[in-house]
Amino acid sequence: MKTPELYYRVLQTDGDVLKKLTNYYDGIVIEAHILEHYTNFTTSLVSAIKKPFFIDPTHKLALFNLECIAEKEWVIKIMEVYKISEYLQEKEIDLELLREHLNTFVKATIKYQRARLSESSGGLKLFGIVPESQELKPQIILAPYFLIDGINTESYKLNLEIIEKAIPLKDKDKLYAVLALEGHLLSKDPSKIISDFAKEGVDGFCVWISDFREYDEDPKMLKKYVEFFEELSKVGKPVINLYGGAFSVFIGKLGFIDCIVQGIGYGEYRNPFVHATGGYPKRYYIPKIHRFVPIHLAQELLAAVPELKCECDFCLEANILETQEEMINASSLKKHYVLSRWREKQTDFNDLYRNLTNTIQLLDEHGVLDKYWYHLRHLKNWCEVLESFSSERP
Repeated sequence: MKTPELYYRVLQTDGDVLKKLTNYYDGIVIEAHILEHYTNFTTSLVSAIKKPFFIDPTHKLALFNLECIAEKEWVIKIMEVYKISEYLQEKEIDLELLREHLNTFVKATIKYQRARLSESSGGLKLFGIVPESQELKPQIILAPYFLIDGINTESYKLNLEIIEKAIPLKDKDKLYAVLALEGHLLSKDPSKIISDFAKEGVDGFCVWISDFREYDEDPKMLKKYVEFFEELSKVGKPVINLYGGAFSVFIGKLGFIDCIVQGIGYGEYRNPFVHATGGYPKRYYIPKIHRFVPIHLAQELLAAVPELKCECDFCLEANILETQEEMINASSLKKHYVLSRWREKQTDFNDLYRNLTNTIQLLDEHGVLDKYWYHLRHLKNWCEVLESFSSERP
C-alpha cells in the first residue's frame, strides 16, 4: 500500500520546527506572499533543511476580485513581477485585458518560480551562507491558476488557456496543472473536469477544493471527495492535495493522493473568500481522533479518556493536563503534531481504519461520544466512507 508524502506550508514562525524535525516530513511549499515578506528567512530555510520544495504562485490571487488585499505591499510587488498590475481595474482583475496578455502573465509566473530564490540568495552571503544552485531549484512548477466556479465558466476556460500557454514553457521542468475548485463541483461528474485538464504535457495535478473541511463534511460529500481523487489518480500522474488533513492521509494510503500539503497546526482547508488576520491560536492535536481541538477541550477529553494521551517527548514537555493554556509551549505543540502526522502516514491503511473503529468504541464506553459529538462526529463519518476499502469490514 502506498505512503503519501507530507509537505508543509512555510510560516516564518515555524523555522525552528522545520529545521529540527527534518526526518518527519518530505518537503515544503512556499507561498509567493511569504517569499516576498520573508525572503532571506525562506531562502536560508530551504538551504538549511535540504528538502524538496515548490512555490505556490497565485494562492492569494485566486479570485479576480482583490478588494480586500489589493493595497497590500506584497500584492503590489507580486502583480508587478507577474506583469498584471495594469490589468487591475478598481481592485478587480480585468479578464479581457488579462486574456490579451495571458502569455506574458504565464511566462512571468513560471519565471518567478524558477528564479526567485536563486535571485535572492545573494543576501545570505552576508551571513556566511552560500547555498548551491541546485538547492534553490523547485521540484515542480505550477501553472498559475484562479478559482474555478463552474464547468465551462469564464474561470474554467481561463484556467485551461493558462495550462495550454504553460506547457510549451516547461522546458525540462515538471509542470503541474492546478484544479482549484469550488466545493459544489464535487457533486458533478468528475470525468469532464479531469479529461479537460489532463492535457498532453501536464506532468501532474495539484488539487484545492475550496473550504473543504474533512472533519465537518457529511458522508455523502466525503464519498464524492474520495471518488474525485480516485478518478484523478487513474490518469496515472502524481496528485497533490494542496489543503488536506488526516482524512487525506487515509486517501493517500489507498493510492489516490501522492502528496498532502498543509501548515503546521493550520491549513487543512482554505476558504479564499476569507482573509485571515493575526496568528493562529494554540490547539492540540489528539492523534487517536485525528483532529485539532482547543486547549481547554483537549484537557477535558484527556482527563475523561486517559487512553487518548500521547506519550511523545513533546507532549511530556508541554504537560497539557497540568499547564495553563497561556503557559503551554507552542513549539512543543507543533513538534508533537508533526511527529503525530508522520506516524499516521507510516501506518498501514487497515491499521488506521481499525484504530479509528477502536477509538469510537473507546469514546462510547467513556460516555463522551455524544457529549462532544460536534468535535467527534467525523470519526463515524470517516468510518462509513472508508469501510468499503478496509479488510476489517464485516
